[in-house]
Amino acid sequence: MISLLLWIPILFGDQQIKEFYSTAMMATAEQRPPESVTPAPNETDGQGKLQIIPASGKTAKSDAKAKPLDAAAQVRSANIERCLAIYYTKPIDADRLRPWSVMHGLIAYGRRAQIFHQGRPINAVEHLCKNGAGDNMQLLGIENGKLVARMGAGVQGHPGQFLAILAQCDVPSDQPLLVENRSFTLKDLIEYEQRTCHVGTELTFKLIAMAHYLEPDAYWTNEYGEQWDMQRLIREELKNPINTGACGGTHRLMAYTFAVAQLADRGWPIGGEWHNAARTLNVYQDQTWKLQNPDGGFSTDFFERLDNNADPGRRLYATGHILEWLVCTLPEKQLEDPRLTAAIDYTLNLMLNAPNYELDVGPRGHALHALAVYENRVNGRPSEYEQLLAAGMPYAPAIKALTRDSETTRSIGNIHSTTFNNNNGASRPTRRAVFRRR
Repeated sequence: MISLLLWIPILFGDQQIKEFYSTAMMATAEQRPPESVTPAPNETDGQGKLQIIPASGKTAKSDAKAKPLDAAAQVRSANIERCLAIYYTKPIDADRLRPWSVMHGLIAYGRRAQIFHQGRPINAVEHLCKNGAGDNMQLLGIENGKLVARMGAGVQGHPGQFLAILAQCDVPSDQPLLVENRSFTLKDLIEYEQRTCHVGTELTFKLIAMAHYLEPDAYWTNEYGEQWDMQRLIREELKNPINTGACGGTHRLMAYTFAVAQLADRGWPIGGEWHNAARTLNVYQDQTWKLQNPDGGFSTDFFERLDNNADPGRRLYATGHILEWLVCTLPEKQLEDPRLTAAIDYTLNLMLNAPNYELDVGPRGHALHALAVYENRVNGRPSEYEQLLAAGMPYAPAIKALTRDSETTRSIGNIHSTTFNNNNGASRPTRRAVFRRR
């Protein structure tokens, strides 16, 4: 089953996992002997931290099942559904906003995400994979006869970002791409990202993508003939402090979550560089709780120090990113931790009370993704919203059914008195307004 509100990276059974990954292998990513992956016992501190790493949100021995919710959880679930439905009705306008923004419209809603283009709704994944323009800019190009992904303002802000987002949306590796009237597949984009793996560069988003699409023992050569494999990719990332990573380091932590899940989803021991990544995840889980603000939000200075900036845009930027990583990493038993549910309620409060529901594209996308992952993991079933769409319920009635102002959804707090600040910032996506071009 592929979820509309995808939790990272997969919701499949064991056989489907094998089939998916067997088709995702690159021709250049040959198999190494299994012993090249250094086995080590799964370490635990008694809290089960290293048993929770599968990015699907489930351990190898358990399947999430629907369970009864108490009154507070029912209110929370109803508000999550309402929030997801409301923002689904505010898709990205590709005629006004650039591919960077269109990509962030995919994160929460996956392969069914819609955008507006030339006055009509279209599928966002199909648009980008056909190299559709956003504000007359395109993500992909051809150089020396090979597919390349463009970097810079308005397109990719980080190497491998487009492929990483497609991985988080579970887009298969045989997805067709159309660039300058030439046909490619996503495998060609994977190959490009492999060719451009270089020491001393940002590898965060490449790691997310490779952990999803490749086998743990895959290896390849870059454009300079240097040999790379998953352990080297993780090792190079581990050389960098978390706080120097994109968005406070949350994407680097997400990359480690994906990397460790690459083994855990297969039931392999967490050894070698994967084990070092898992240790880092545990350290920053603890740091996150230490720096949580009394109002439920996370530090607006991420993992550096306690901070609670008054700007709601900054608050959503920080809490949405950290929450997105946490709900993909924490064990099932911690999903009802009062600290986590306080952060969920805090995020809902910000989003449901934003004036006209107009939020910066990046923080909005990551916060919605956090809510979608949480809802799927807690309920252990497709969301109500997904069930309506899957059953063929027309778009307008489906939205109306979930955006109704019912008693169940009225308990959310009100912050309308706070002004959302959309001032420009030199390097922070949170400072760009939803209708401002990027």
